[in-house]
Amino acid sequence: MDAPEMFKVSWEWESAPGVRLPEHKATWARIEMRAGDDLITLVEDLDSGSSRRSIYAPLYPLAEWLAFNWWKLLYNSRLSRPELSNRLDQYRLTNPELRQNNFRRIGDGFAWPDVALIPAGKQTTLSWRPYSSPVANWRIRYISRGDIIADSAELRGELARIINSVISRLDEQGLTSTALHKEWAAIASADPEEADYCRTAARLGLDPYSEAHEFEEEIIRSFESLPAELFSDFVDAASPAMLRESQKWISKASGRVDGISTPKSPHMADIRTALRSQSTYKASRPWETGWEQARIAREAAGVGSTKKFSVRDYVSTQEISSPEPRIHALGRRYGTGAALVVGSTQTPARAKNFLLGRALWHSAVDNDSRFLITSAYTEKQKVERAFSAELLAPAAGIMQLLNGDPWSVSLEAVEMIADHFEVSAVLVQHQIENQLAAA
Repeated sequence: MDAPEMFKVSWEWESAPGVRLPEHKATWARIEMRAGDDLITLVEDLDSGSSRRSIYAPLYPLAEWLAFNWWKLLYNSRLSRPELSNRLDQYRLTNPELRQNNFRRIGDGFAWPDVALIPAGKQTTLSWRPYSSPVANWRIRYISRGDIIADSAELRGELARIINSVISRLDEQGLTSTALHKEWAAIASADPEEADYCRTAARLGLDPYSEAHEFEEEIIRSFESLPAELFSDFVDAASPAMLRESQKWISKASGRVDGISTPKSPHMADIRTALRSQSTYKASRPWETGWEQARIAREAAGVGSTKKFSVRDYVSTQEISSPEPRIHALGRRYGTGAALVVGSTQTPARAKNFLLGRALWHSAVDNDSRFLITSAYTEKQKVERAFSAELLAPAAGIMQLLNGDPWSVSLEAVEMIADHFEVSAVLVQHQIENQLAAA
């Protein structure tokens, strides 16, 4: 099992006799950034043609940018949605949300590296790419590229260390009333209730200080009225403008789900027991965890890899139209399976099977009695999606049915396999690309 990798910034203070701005002069440094074993600040000197491992710049702009963007940098997991994260090279500098979370936005006349932070709950993706600086007097080109998954709490600690170190340096130089001092003091002194509000606003995709004001009443109402087991997934998915309507739907669906009779599958207890015995397994990539859990569930249920898994034997459903398309369903965990209220009354049968597979993950793995299935892409959501895909159309079964090279599979073969497992052709294609062709 691979552990999450670390983002680390190291520096040495340097003299800067030609720098005028006091904050820049006091924090001028030789800066090195690492992500795991890779150097983010590996640059080519365009004049000499040689490469070096660090850049020269003041740390103050970096620290100030981190502080002023603290909440959305660290908690806006909406950036991990696949239409952005799967096309990162295409959208990293054109999508306004991704641009806000990129070190290139630090500016202040210095060429910072192209490093995007993409939060996803307990894990954050760091992605960096080569970059030729448009700032003429820098005369450098970043030449490193890579992507790592970092532990969000460790990343948060490293970014706070940078800010605190810069403030200490400023204090030593007699600069004690900068904008950074004031912003960081406000963040550090926030009481638990205020910090919860700021994190919630950021998870809704809003800056808590400049964008969340018009939704403040509904944000607080959501926090106070929703059960804790639903609140986290709710704020990662709901649109700010639909908070009240979405809360009403959850209230209605919660009443309805209690009356749904659940199937009495003889294998539900076996699946839960098997997964509990494997509870120590956790891959560094959440989807790998989901795949492995699905294989364990299939084995416990005695369903071979080429056989269709009858997920409707485990999950019962009803439908109530939802005003928020990002909230797909509300479910309840029972001893013999799960009950699910689906938010769309026009969900195709195969798409509904995928929802049922995600509900089965909650019933088998998650301890919460009630749960939401949404379009969010936090770590947990990635696990449950991978679980459902592998449960319904296992990669090993697809490989046997293909009987050939996964790179040369035809559209007809994909559709045939989708018909066999009663899933969408897109799901089968993703399984081929993510597991078979990538192996």
